[in-house]
Amino acid sequence: MADLPDDLRRRLEDLFRSDDVATGLGAELIRWGPGHAAVRAIVDSSHANFMGVVHGGTLFTFADIALSFASNSHGRVALAIQVDIAYHRGVAPGDEVVATATEISRTRRIANYRLELHVGDILVASATGVTYRTDDWHFGSDAWTEEWRATH
Repeated sequence: MADLPDDLRRRLEDLFRSDDVATGLGAELIRWGPGHAAVRAIVDSSHANFMGVVHGGTLFTFADIALSFASNSHGRVALAIQVDIAYHRGVAPGDEVVATATEISRTRRIANYRLELHVGDILVASATGVTYRTDDWHFGSDAWTEEWRATH
């Protein structure tokens, strides 16, 4: 299988880093490659609910951001069509949350992902995500080699 060309890797990373929702929430892309991604955020009181703990919707959004980056990392435009999440522990303002997305399976149209959110070594939430893979390619199909398009 061919490696992701450096120029396309840079362009995808620039695209991911331009995500306004991720930026607005303070979620930083820390690593990624075809089929996986991780984002990190230090949560603060603006992420908290009325009880003073980080809102479940904020954690869901961090997982969704990681899913978005992982599922689009092959270059094909992919859209989340289902995400199911379970919360295991509360998260407090000041905690560093790392959300990861790992591809479990991928066909031409559908891909499945395992999503995990950790504070340190503690699993605070886990989820599964399903994405729909369109026929569209980031930067146009001509930017990608025939070999890459055939395998991704």
